[in-house]
Parts: sequence; C-alpha cells; structure tokens
Amino acid sequence: MKKNSLWLALLLSCFQSAAFVTDMDHGDHQPSTQHGYSNIQKINAELTIENATAKATIPGTKVSSGYMKIINKSDKAITLTGATSVIAKHTEFHRMFMRDSQMAMRKVDALEIPAKDSVTLASNGYHLMFMGVKSALKADQVITVSMQQANGEQFDVQLLVMPLKKH
Repeated sequence: MKKNSLWLALLLSCFQSAAFVTDMDHGDHQPSTQHGYSNIQKINAELTIENATAKATIPGTKVSSGYMKIINKSDKAITLTGATSVIAKHTEFHRMFMRDSQMAMRKVDALEIPAKDSVTLASNGYHLMFMGVKSALKADQVITVSMQQANGEQFDVQLLVMPLKKH
C-alpha cells in the first residue's frame, strides 16, 4: 500500500492529469489577498517568497504539492532543512529527476538557496510534497507551511490552493 501511495504521489507531482490542470498553469487565476494571502511575502530583509501555491486535492487522494519562488537577497546561502504543516501527516522537500528515461522523485533533506539568488519550487523540479493530507484541499483555501532553517530559525509561508479545472 505504501508503495502505491508513493507512486501516486510521484504521478500527481510530475504530470498534469489529462482531466485536471490548475488555473495557475494557464495564468488566468489571479490569487486574492483573502485570508492574509499575498503573492509576495517578505519574510525579513533577506528572504522573500513569491507566488506560493498548492494544488487542490483530487477527490479520493491524500497527496498534494506546493510551489513557490524563494528569493535570498543576503550575502550568505540559506539552507532549509525541513517543512511542516497541520494539513498533512508529512511535509517534505522533494526533487524530480530522470532515471532510466523515466521521471522519478526523491525526498531532499536540505534545500540551499544561494546568496543573492533564488530557487523555484515547481512541478518538474524541487517542490513541497504533502503526504497524508488530513482533509481535502479546496480552491482558494489558504494553508500555512512552517519552514525550518539550518540555523534553527523558522518562518511561515501561506500557500493559496489553486482550483482543479476540467480540460
């Protein structure tokens, strides 16, 4: 059963379903500022988060993924060592990659944002993986993810859940 759940998580994070895509993929959904959500979240003078979103869950599934751009304006690299959220049993950083001509996904223990640079979490690369989602994620819901840094500090990011849309 665990193997099947991981396989489903891989498929959901990698590929847009033939039946569903998020409105974000087509650029026709403008995230609102409801529930305190903002497209640009200034964490501090050095760290900014842009366009933090999560996928609504497909009925019957208990996995989802999260995306954002993390911008480091400091002179030092910032290393993220973990993420947690009350919406899921497990929240992890994952990375998509090609193995033997097939897409594969693996947990990442740390994610480094280089000095004066950024890292984008997207469906075809690094991303957040929500496993064991406790209740369905619905469009326009705002969820909070706490990110832990290697230096012991942590910060919260709000992600706007993007709707599923039939093709």
